[in-house]
Amino acid sequence: MEIINRKRPTKPQPMPYVRWDREGEHMNYAETIAHETVALMERDPRVIVMGAGVTDEKGIFGTTKLAHERFPDRVIETPLSETMLTGALVGLAQNGWKPILVHARADFMTLSMEHLINTAAKWGYMGSDAPNLMVRCIIGQGWGNGPQHTQSTAHWFAADPGLRTLLPATIPALKRVYTDIEGPTVVFEHRRLYESEIKGDMSQYGDPDTADIQLVGLSATTLDCIEACALLRKRGINAEWASMSNPNASFPTLRRVVIADLNNQGLAADIGIRMMMNGIDSLIVRPPATPVPASYPLEQEWYPTPAHIANAALRLLGEESESVVGDIDEPFVPTGGPF
Repeated sequence: MEIINRKRPTKPQPMPYVRWDREGEHMNYAETIAHETVALMERDPRVIVMGAGVTDEKGIFGTTKLAHERFPDRVIETPLSETMLTGALVGLAQNGWKPILVHARADFMTLSMEHLINTAAKWGYMGSDAPNLMVRCIIGQGWGNGPQHTQSTAHWFAADPGLRTLLPATIPALKRVYTDIEGPTVVFEHRRLYESEIKGDMSQYGDPDTADIQLVGLSATTLDCIEACALLRKRGINAEWASMSNPNASFPTLRRVVIADLNNQGLAADIGIRMMMNGIDSLIVRPPATPVPASYPLEQEWYPTPAHIANAALRLLGEESESVVGDIDEPFVPTGGPF
């Protein structure tokens, strides 16, 4: 597995664009979504795509543009009204369609919770078939957009057993998502991932059973775990990484695990407790217990880095962390809670 070399940018980066001349194993994250959406629409005429910006020239980071070109009548531009859109989504699914709704900002999924939590997630337990629908939620980070446009809200939805909440970070995980739309599904996509090309769900450095430690990423923190593995292996530590796309599914782990989360009160705490109950030693690396700063430089300092993850791994292994080669000098100390 090739290590993805991602340095902290010094200024906002341009939006990624999809190249339609790349196919198969050469496609990145955004291109995979675009092609898998079209493939799903070809297999099932009940699949439609809707949302604000889905027919725009940029096509939601290029992910809806190909579907709009192939199926212009089934890619529907909508007003920007999250409550109304989600109600329409659920109603369409209850009437036999398989709609995909794109929310460009996961932050405003709060306006969708009534329809998703009290209707979509419960419908299958109330004497009816569960509605087959998908909500694509895009997580921020990267342009200093502040606390109202950069939140990772997946943990709110993962807490409801009637919803399938997914955070795919790898190409294989994305392809599994688009196999079919079964039941109410909420998919969180991080902007940092759109140009990435992670080809496997976990590293293949050697025998995972003989590794010293495993670094588990959630969504975009998978990129950081891959880099942290490279830092640790330079020190002779046999570190493996894995990406956890379904936080509620069982997951094979080693005896020592570091989990990298997207926010302070996120999914890693629940995952860490489940690991602890199974006798697994774990540490969580996560941002401070504050909203994301509005300043772009402060935003970059707010998020943990690969070096933070590597230092946490060294602490869990009982080693000193000062000699880790990374972009910080001091180990990151998680704030709030027992982790």
